[in-house]
Amino acid sequence: MMRKISWLIIVGFLCMGWLLGCATTQPVDTKKRAEAKHQLGNSLLYEKNYQGAVTELREAAELEPDNPNIQNSLGLAYQGLRLPERAIPHYQKAIQLKPNSPEFENNLGTAFAALKQWDSAIQYFQMAADNYLYRTRHVAYENLGSAYHNKGDYRRAIENYRKAVEFYKDYSPAYINMGISYEALKEWDNAIAAYKKAAEIEPDSALPHLQMGDLYLRLNRQEAAVESLLIAIKIDPNGPYGKAARNLLATTRKPK
Repeated sequence: MMRKISWLIIVGFLCMGWLLGCATTQPVDTKKRAEAKHQLGNSLLYEKNYQGAVTELREAAELEPDNPNIQNSLGLAYQGLRLPERAIPHYQKAIQLKPNSPEFENNLGTAFAALKQWDSAIQYFQMAADNYLYRTRHVAYENLGSAYHNKGDYRRAIENYRKAVEFYKDYSPAYINMGISYEALKEWDNAIAAYKKAAEIEPDSALPHLQMGDLYLRLNRQEAAVESLLIAIKIDPNGPYGKAARNLLATTRKPK
């Protein structure tokens, strides 16, 4: 089973708040055209039509090149196309135009992380996480933990996942990733406890049960593995987690 840690980008705020723009000396009609294209680009982003979003947002940026929110949106669109190297200059320009913007810093961190440039990713995730005005600091801390995990610094990864749940106690993805880092340290009981906490927070999620079932199998705890995998299948019978659980279940021996 592939064990990936995902990167979180703040798109929801973009679709609601990025449309305000900044005061400029441009003619009013030019500014309005830029805002209209920005809004359309954000709508296409929300629909995951990244090519269409890039087209609209590039035109918006040509009309209003000093709007940091347009630059950030354009970065998100390029990342949607899996072109983080093209996203980076737009995030950097957004930060240059509007310093101390944790949303932009977090997004720049995700682009560096996609390129496996962990030190640069950590730099910007830390900047976002340290900003007490950032409404979703837990996201930056989780991303920070993921970067440290990928660097092989599992203790610091866990430390940052714990900070994430300090800011948002019911943030189950941090517990899932915490479990993965504990597994890397071979601290099996701590890993299982983290997965159980994630399952407690999100009882309708199959992922924690899949993670537990996979770990129990590797620990040769067959009965516990079967129990966890069957729960994952029940919750997600036709989805990817249910399919992965069935594949793992096929490798188990029937408990006596």
